Amino acid sequence: MNKKASKTSAAVSADSQASLVLQAENFDLWGSRLIEASAGTGKTWTIAALYLRLVLGHGSEHGFTRPLRPSEILVMTFTRAATRELSDRIRDRLLVAAQRFRGQRPFDANDPVLESLLSAYPPGQARDHAAWLLALAAESMDDAAVHTIDAWCQRMLKEHAFDSGCLFDEELVADEDAMRLQASQDYWRQNCYPLKLESLEKVLEVWSSVDRLVQDMKAILGQDIPAAAGAGTLEEALARADQDRLDALGKLKDGWETRADAMQDWLLGQLPAKANGWTIMRQGDVEKWLGVLKAWAKESEDGSLEKAMGKTAWNRLTPEGLQKVRAAGAPSIAFPKSFLSLPTCRSLWKNSPRWQRHCANTPPPMLQNACSY
Repeated sequence: MNKKASKTSAAVSADSQASLVLQAENFDLWGSRLIEASAGTGKTWTIAALYLRLVLGHGSEHGFTRPLRPSEILVMTFTRAATRELSDRIRDRLLVAAQRFRGQRPFDANDPVLESLLSAYPPGQARDHAAWLLALAAESMDDAAVHTIDAWCQRMLKEHAFDSGCLFDEELVADEDAMRLQASQDYWRQNCYPLKLESLEKVLEVWSSVDRLVQDMKAILGQDIPAAAGAGTLEEALARADQDRLDALGKLKDGWETRADAMQDWLLGQLPAKANGWTIMRQGDVEKWLGVLKAWAKESEDGSLEKAMGKTAWNRLTPEGLQKVRAAGAPSIAFPKSFLSLPTCRSLWKNSPRWQRHCANTPPPMLQNACSY
């Protein structure tokens, strides 16, 4: 039975789909029913009245098949404050009704629903039994199923733990961010503090603080990470990351020493610049830029390629950059394929494992290790 605020007080029959004026004393308590009510029209009072009828088993063809205990009647609302208020109002209503059925309260012209229920049970055994049901229900309100939607779902998961595969002692957490931060802080203390300085510096290149680690973990929450991913210590994950970086760089550098030589020979063959249709082309620049690229391709380690090449070299050594320094009216020229490949090489280098903090599909070893914690 849901406490719902809308515009008007009415009952909608699931069979006829016709709107009716709500009469709590003969409202059908079987099947699906919708009660629409705007603010201040007595929603809580109506729910309490219907609750009385369910406890009494009142209504014959309009009622439920038998009297119900509070634990068998689900009342769902939206806030915890509303559940407490609703439980208190229902308990008070049950107590007042029990006293009226026992003759301990006088006739109340302002409560026609209660008087109508009373008249349905003649004095004697029937009325005494009804009073007993009402009093018992009031005493059993601690077991009443008056819940918010999330609390009801949590209760069902706990009561059916075997069927749902959930733990018996699960706790509803409203803010997962606090748990992620705590887990990240624990991981940082247990795995980063014991590292040697050299290894710690590598970690700080990726995560300058715990907050950066939390951000990376959030970014991969929706990814399906294999259970075995990230196994071992952070030191071992660093070793795997280093090896991945070296493997990626080895593949990236393959052939670039030869390509750099070919690019340099082609550019030097364009000298003198003005005689070959160029506005500017200096031998010193060409040898410096391509010399840096060749040295990087020969190194076993990464090297500072981005800084050593410089912005001018990266822009000039592309088909677009070379076209910009062609003289006006100079004949069109076909550039070697290496000039077309250089922007791709730069992009792959910048996104190699040393720089990349997380990937679109598979997180790198260090992040896998953190997620497996």
